[in-house]
Amino acid sequence: MAGRNSNFLIQDFNWYIFKPYLSVARSLNAIFTSKISYMKKNLLKKIANISFPVLLFIMLASFIDKKADPKTVTGEILDMKCYMTSGERGDGHKDCAAMCLKGGAPMGILADDGKVYLLIEGKNGSAAFEEAKKHAGETITVTGTLSEKNGVQALIITEVKAKK
Repeated sequence: MAGRNSNFLIQDFNWYIFKPYLSVARSLNAIFTSKISYMKKNLLKKIANISFPVLLFIMLASFIDKKADPKTVTGEILDMKCYMTSGERGDGHKDCAAMCLKGGAPMGILADDGKVYLLIEGKNGSAAFEEAKKHAGETITVTGTLSEKNGVQALIITEVKAKK
């Protein structure tokens, strides 16, 4: 029995010696755990605060008007008013198309692949646009910058070549 009591006394003695250190250790553990947790949250906030503007800048930069490669389309010059309302085109509609285009109707081109592009006058001048108007109802080759907005495809005309 004396062995049991001596072990119990040693355990009590160890408990009384290490008890203050145990509470300090628990306090330090709580402080460091909360500090590490705070640092992790703070680090994630800093990463989010930096990465969001960077991603926003990259996204906006991709939408900036870039110098697009020129696109060349061969097809028939259309007056879009008659083409869209009644499907009129071809040699039998050539005179009407010329009058409509002179009157200010929108101009388009029916490409060989069946796509229709709206033709638009460029900012730098209208020489190529006016040249295309002269070929209403004829097949020509037009070069320009392709612009697509909300499903509408347009060519900003820079050069016109009449088909021979």
